[in-house]
Amino acid sequence: MIYTVTLNPALEFVSEVNDFEMDKNNISEFDLMLPSGKGINVSRVLKQLGLPTVASGFAGGFTGDFIEDWITREDIKSEFIRIDDNTRINIKITGSLKSVIESKGPSISHQELQELLYYLSRVKEGDTVFLSTAFPKNITESVIDRMIGICKANKAEFVLDIDEHYLERFIDEGALLENVSVKCLEHLFKTKIDSESELLRWKEKIFDFNSGFVIVPFVDNKVYLFAENSVHAFEIDNMIEQKRDFVIDSMIAGFIATFIRTSNFEQSFKMANACAVASLKTKDLPKKFQIDEYLDNVEIIKID
Repeated sequence: MIYTVTLNPALEFVSEVNDFEMDKNNISEFDLMLPSGKGINVSRVLKQLGLPTVASGFAGGFTGDFIEDWITREDIKSEFIRIDDNTRINIKITGSLKSVIESKGPSISHQELQELLYYLSRVKEGDTVFLSTAFPKNITESVIDRMIGICKANKAEFVLDIDEHYLERFIDEGALLENVSVKCLEHLFKTKIDSESELLRWKEKIFDFNSGFVIVPFVDNKVYLFAENSVHAFEIDNMIEQKRDFVIDSMIAGFIATFIRTSNFEQSFKMANACAVASLKTKDLPKKFQIDEYLDNVEIIKID
């Protein structure tokens, strides 16, 4: 089973407004409400790819109800811990003006946190757990330490999506896969990385991460995979900044789904590419038929 943990999910309200004007009453051309959060996104794409998955984390209020109802309708098992506070709402404006307003999220009580950790203790050998460092306002990275500890004790694999503040803390934990942003690497290596050649200067350091595979997205419009002392890449044309999370989360789901089935990292990276490209072609996350459209045309380049 693949478990995803979303500590700070959101109801995301997307509004497309053409010819947006400040200090005026603007009428939207298109509105969409979605469940949002990295683990939720990974579970939704995994389900499209036919993998069994359980979505967990914290959910509260009518916004939490919306998220759980949505993923249940998609036939994803929902095991969120119910909290007293409300799940946050994020607002995304698209169209002539592009902007995002993100709420900090709810407060999580000690009891609610303990319930989630107790729930996670059911994972076992053969399971995979997706974790990310997107926290509600009173949760710290020590929670990820405890969740990794549970995975290791129970011999479950884990996948990490880490931001720049926590990479150094978690790079040696032994993840199956880590998604590491350029900002993370710049923070760790204390240098600017804005080209492929600059990234490859640090390849030996990246190979030294205690992870099975490391994905580094968006250098020179490419996504890079560091695996078994080799570097592979695929190019993403016309990257849409506001869809960055969808692209990354779809990519992670594609890699996990294929690697669990095949243990072949090149095939897994190819599926990751197809999921990433498909996610750019839809307002929501991609469906299976959309991913299949791009899979045969995926070209993976061996860089080194």
